[in-house]
Amino acid sequence: MLTQFTVVRHGEPQNANLLLGRTNPPLTDKGIVQMNARCQLGTYHRVISSPLSRCADFANQYSADKNMPLLIDDRLQELDFGLWDGMALSELWQLPNKQFERFWQQPWLHVPPGGESTASLLNRITQLIDNLCQRYSGEHLLLITHSGVIRILLSWLLQGVQHDNAHLSRVEVKHGASLSMGVFVDEQGQKWPQLLGLNNSSLN
Repeated sequence: MLTQFTVVRHGEPQNANLLLGRTNPPLTDKGIVQMNARCQLGTYHRVISSPLSRCADFANQYSADKNMPLLIDDRLQELDFGLWDGMALSELWQLPNKQFERFWQQPWLHVPPGGESTASLLNRITQLIDNLCQRYSGEHLLLITHSGVIRILLSWLLQGVQHDNAHLSRVEVKHGASLSMGVFVDEQGQKWPQLLGLNNSSLN
């Protein structure tokens, strides 16, 4: 049985110049327009969203408008950047000893101070995908989430790049971008994930 996933990054948030992990600004008007444009492109059985405002506020409105079931799941949250969360990106690049630069270049080897490891992010997202395949087998699910989640899914789908950096700075994930993937579960219960596409086209 094939379960399809369309994984959408939230639209432009307020304070987009900050490192937004668990920091929780809402979308701008432009961000809402981006999300409406992206999510009108498909037909889904249900919506699963990060609880953060830049995802959940739109998810609540969209699911109500479409009369579609909505699930809020903490596992779709962005990476917790700990003490760096909410700091200006321009400040982070000036940290002593190139702390942020080292994390950005080798996220598997470095953890934000007081924050979450990349391995933890991978673990919670793949657990979620497994759970959704079991619970909603054969459906087309719309996941509303964050750029870090989309990048870690790309890393998982393209096995072998986990210890490089392809899931972080080498992949652009614009506001409102979408990742399409399918997970086929065979008769033995083996899961076969497949990347179907990455849509970064402008929604401005």
